[in-house]
Amino acid sequence: MECTLVLYPTTTRRAMALSSLALLGLAACGDSSTAPGGEQEVISRVTLTLTPANGGTPLTAFIEDADGNGPRAPSAQVGALALVRGATYTGTVKFENRLVNPPEDITEEVEEEANEHRVYYTVTGSGVTITTTDRDPQGRPLGLRFTKAVGATPAAGTTRVVLCHYDDAPKNASSTSCQGETDIDVTFNFTIAN
Repeated sequence: MECTLVLYPTTTRRAMALSSLALLGLAACGDSSTAPGGEQEVISRVTLTLTPANGGTPLTAFIEDADGNGPRAPSAQVGALALVRGATYTGTVKFENRLVNPPEDITEEVEEEANEHRVYYTVTGSGVTITTTDRDPQGRPLGLRFTKAVGATPAAGTTRVVLCHYDDAPKNASSTSCQGETDIDVTFNFTIAN
């Protein structure tokens, strides 16, 4: 959004009032919530939920990161992700800022600003794959929803979750890693049940 300010000669008092209004107007013309280069999100908790596609109890785990993407390491994972051989799960990721009261659901902002965000998943351990199932308005992967497929002979491993915020770099549909700024980067452990 581009804003132009035009001032015409007038009295001093009126000029001061107009200047104040102009400053307010220009402040409103700053980065919109959907313009590239918006602020990075503050995220202190990431939650993964995996629901068996054929029914059953969802698996949920979360990791706290009190300083977001700061220098301190995230907390230990709370909750177990014990995957069943041969199963497929529908998955969701939730981002929250729990450093404010009430806590803020950052997932909603990520969805609203889908053209500026993407969640990347990296899986270690053989026989487990993640496929993003949601898209941004331009048809590029978003990653708030996904499927997690477990093969017949899988191995325990990890799922790394990176929320990427695109600033000056354009969001590329075919990229396999974050080419923008990292809002949060956490790694969940999973085991294989039975």
